[in-house]
Amino acid sequence: MFKYVLLIAFLALASVYALEDDAHAHVMMDYKKNDAHGHFEYGYEVTNGIGGVESGDGKSVSGNFHFTTKDGTPVEVTYTADENGYRPQGAIIPTAPPTPPAILRALEYIKNHPHVDKDKDHQKH
Repeated sequence: MFKYVLLIAFLALASVYALEDDAHAHVMMDYKKNDAHGHFEYGYEVTNGIGGVESGDGKSVSGNFHFTTKDGTPVEVTYTADENGYRPQGAIIPTAPPTPPAILRALEYIKNHPHVDKDKDHQKH
């Protein structure tokens, strides 16, 4: 019985420590660089594991950020933003489901059987 009480006390203390860790987090590293030509770079790292870096030139930006979820899962996202839009990549980013086979067949049918407007065809004759 004492083992279970000790385990519960330890878990309660660990959860309070984790909350306290976020509450008392502070910036460990922070840097910023800019030049006269529009190039920039910055980065940061916080004691609770949150961090990121970014660089760019006025036309495009790339970087990454990372953190740990409440359940302990590490998350990292890398990204690029330019004339083609914002493109994040990472395991946490949702992806579209595959196109169902019936839809693929319908698209193939439409491609191979183009619509013919019969009214326009009769007007030509």
